[in-house]
Amino acid sequence: MKLIAIDLDGTLLMKQGTISKENAMAIKEAQAQGNTVAICTGRAVEDVLNLLDNAGIQCPVIGANGAVLYDEGKIVQCHPLQKEHASHILTQLEDMNVFYHLHTNKGIYTPDFGKNGIQVEIDIVKSANPEIDSEELWKAAQGYLKQFGQISISSFQSIWTEDLVINKILPFSYSLEKLAEIRQSASAFEGLSITSSADHNLEINHENANKGNGLKGMADHLRIPYQDTVAIGDNMNDWPMMKFAGTSIAMGNALPEIKEICHFTTLENDEHGVAHAIREFILKQAV
Repeated sequence: MKLIAIDLDGTLLMKQGTISKENAMAIKEAQAQGNTVAICTGRAVEDVLNLLDNAGIQCPVIGANGAVLYDEGKIVQCHPLQKEHASHILTQLEDMNVFYHLHTNKGIYTPDFGKNGIQVEIDIVKSANPEIDSEELWKAAQGYLKQFGQISISSFQSIWTEDLVINKILPFSYSLEKLAEIRQSASAFEGLSITSSADHNLEINHENANKGNGLKGMADHLRIPYQDTVAIGDNMNDWPMMKFAGTSIAMGNALPEIKEICHFTTLENDEHGVAHAIREFILKQAV
């Protein structure tokens, strides 16, 4: 039996943000042969469960970049941020009018200025670069604005209670200067991991929260030997699980740095690359 960890964006999800029937079918085939398939993503558990439900499949989830491990209806492991550090970072984001996802034990919170803030940034980018398609930028932003389970708030301070647990902060901005400033400020705090899963975001987690540790934690939870783990992904936040996994598979659309460290490369996400990887590099190898 193997534990197969699959990234979402750029990997299991098609470009329109859904799980194809072909990929869902291949996951069920892997499960039917005794393997465990887990989703390993920067997204929140609530959003992942909604995507899985829409595709008619059930899987454990390594969410929030490895900060939260979820199996059989409960959280089995968690690596939260220090609230003092989170408060400083969120204050800066709100002062800079930067949209964010705040992953907590009570849901995913987003600032109510988010839509307007992103539109302003798109207008600035378009003004400086007239050749850029602003509709494409707005379309890309919808992936962040419309993720399932978001709760709009006026400020993080309105929900800052003693029992609130912060699992991850994801700033999204079309201003690379703002992202660089946020990264520099957050880097001053010890015990943080700052990565990126796309050109216009940052993923701020506890230093122990990464996809490699998440895969390790899920393997320990399920009592699956590390050499029997498989990772499938495309971007730099997938790097830790690619390095940890017994078998690593890069998507055809993966970054060159990811392809370089992987054992195999499959098709692109819009070509049902996950299904191809499962059937060609996992199930066929087990025969």
